[in-house]
Amino acid sequence: MTTTEKMPKSSSSSFMSTRQLTVSGLLAGITIFLGLTGYGFIPLVFMNATILHIPTIIGAIVAGPKVGMLVGFLFGLFSFIQTLRAPSLLMQFVLQYNVFYDAFICIVPRMCIGLVAWFLYSHIPTKEAIRTGIAAVLGSLTNTVLFLGSIFVLVGAPYAEAQGISVDKVGAMLLGITTANGIPEAIVSGVIIVPIVLMLKKSGWKLK
Repeated sequence: MTTTEKMPKSSSSSFMSTRQLTVSGLLAGITIFLGLTGYGFIPLVFMNATILHIPTIIGAIVAGPKVGMLVGFLFGLFSFIQTLRAPSLLMQFVLQYNVFYDAFICIVPRMCIGLVAWFLYSHIPTKEAIRTGIAAVLGSLTNTVLFLGSIFVLVGAPYAEAQGISVDKVGAMLLGITTANGIPEAIVSGVIIVPIVLMLKKSGWKLK
């Protein structure tokens, strides 16, 4: 009797269930597929909006913060590997300046996407579609703001010195990217995520 009582306790105390790990791997695989094939980028008028963070947000909303953060970690790890292979000009500077900064900038903001999206979805007392949309939009903005904000905090000053410009100009440049890229990406995220989550919920898809 004692043995049978202890087994459920050890199972519930595990960090993640096998099903959660499987779904996390599936969503991370979708993220990597979108990145490698280019399908994760939507051409807009002035730039390409990325949807690589969308599986992270969906995982967090539908399956909870552990899944969201794990998918976000794998998304960030993929991004970090991509900067080692073919970095943009800005990320090339970060990589050459400090590889650990590069890893932090790529991974930590992406893990925060899932945490923020789950928290907002779980604590906003409104209709399903509205709170899903808010979590999707603000989860997407979390990615943009923390990613570019980390760049500014960690390498803003040395980048300004290397380019022969003021730190204020670097901040203005990153703020411009946040506005030009972040807002369209957040809107696109909301448009895509809301119907997917509602469909999954309606079908009874649940891991939590």
